[in-house]
Formats: sequence, C-alpha cells, structure tokens
Amino acid sequence: MIWNFVVGGAVGWLLANLMEEDKPVEKAEVTPEQALEVLVQDIRDEAEWAMEECTTDEEREMVYAQVKESVQKIQLTLQEKGEEIIADLRAQVADAPSKEEVADSVESRVQDFKEKMDNLSDSLNQALSDLKPKTAEA
Repeated sequence: MIWNFVVGGAVGWLLANLMEEDKPVEKAEVTPEQALEVLVQDIRDEAEWAMEECTTDEEREMVYAQVKESVQKIQLTLQEKGEEIIADLRAQVADAPSKEEVADSVESRVQDFKEKMDNLSDSLNQALSDLKPKTAEA
C-alpha cells in the first residue's frame, strides 16, 4: 500500500535529520520547531489522504494502525535521541570551569529541550487522535 511508502519516507526524513549533526546551518533554513511542525502537518496530511482513499472501515482501521505504529516509532526515536542530547548537556557540567553557572544553564537548556519534545509528542498524539476512525479501538 502507498501508505507504507509515505510513512516510511516521513520516518526516514525525520531520522536522517536527527542523525545529521555535522551539517552546516544556512541562514535561510527553518528553525527546528518549524521543521517539526512541518513534519507533523505532513504526517497528518498524508494520513488524511490515505484515510480518504479507504473504501471500507477495515481499510481505515489498517491505515490508522499503520499511522499509530509510525507515530510510536517516531516518538521512541525522539525519546532515545533526546536522552542522548540531555546526557551530553549534563556532561558539559563536569568539564566546565564554573560548574555552578554551567549547571544552571544546562538545566535550563534541558528543561527547554524537554518542553519541546513534550510539545512534539503532544502534537503527534493529537494528529493521531484526530485520525482515529470512529470504530477503532486503540
């Protein structure tokens, strides 16, 4: 089904961007928040399109299940990558000359990062909830 290709492409795009840390940043690029919003909207649009193509409740259930699985994979990947980033931030404290100042800064950055991750997860969950067929049990 084309949906597998669409979701696989979205997940692949996200993973490639998460793993690509050495890429130089251009001034014209979007912010990470904008990129995540675009990703969530793209997932929603593609899922809605796939749902519209369905002719039976069984097909809608199958599409919903695939969307749910893909969203869960994205969330797991984000969680794992997020934990790595948080560990790296906290490791900076140990190597810093003024540990108290850096610790406060790192904890602030960690909190901001966690909030962004929570917001993304909430957006993905809302997109998934909006797509849930009336007959789906999840």
